[in-house]
Amino acid sequence: MCLRFVSVCLLLISASVFAQEPEFSGMSYLDNGEIRVGVNLELGGAITYLSRSGSDENIVNSYDWGRQIQMSFYSGPKPFEPNGKKPMEYWKFLGWNPIQAGDSYGNKSRVTKHTNDGETLFVECIPMHWPLENQPAECRFQLTLRLDGTMVRAEAALLNNRSDKTDYGKRSQEIPAVYTNGTYWRLFTYTGDAPFTGGPLH
Repeated sequence: MCLRFVSVCLLLISASVFAQEPEFSGMSYLDNGEIRVGVNLELGGAITYLSRSGSDENIVNSYDWGRQIQMSFYSGPKPFEPNGKKPMEYWKFLGWNPIQAGDSYGNKSRVTKHTNDGETLFVECIPMHWPLENQPAECRFQLTLRLDGTMVRAEAALLNNRSDKTDYGKRSQEIPAVYTNGTYWRLFTYTGDAPFTGGPLH
């Protein structure tokens, strides 16, 4: 009687765990008749598609998981070696580097939440560390997308839960990382210290 009860409990616990972490796959799009944007739910919800509405000319480069239009953050230490795991030699200078799509070995980040009502698209994922093989980060990324004319408005959040509380100082960040296909090589950004005030672009 006790053994049967324990087995039933274990099955219920397992079912509950799987219910909390659903599997997402495929693409999720927003299209307002002017532009179309799509995120890949198998790559942490990174933006892998952007075009004029009705066109199939995608401007986003997805050659590997370090491209796309995606969240990517940097901190110390350099190199970052959790539990002694060594980073790829070529990328060890990056240090702590969770990215939205996946790692340099081809392991994909996992989406844990996704909604899309046609107006607002939301994804949450557990990112992978780019320099390390199959190393999920101690954080979550959240991305909310809305379309406004020919603009994609993105709100991005890093929910950090690192066990290492060391202050490693300031680092340059990619907010977001943007990789476009070759014909779309002119990118403009604002790099000053007074954002959203109409300052000059570079």
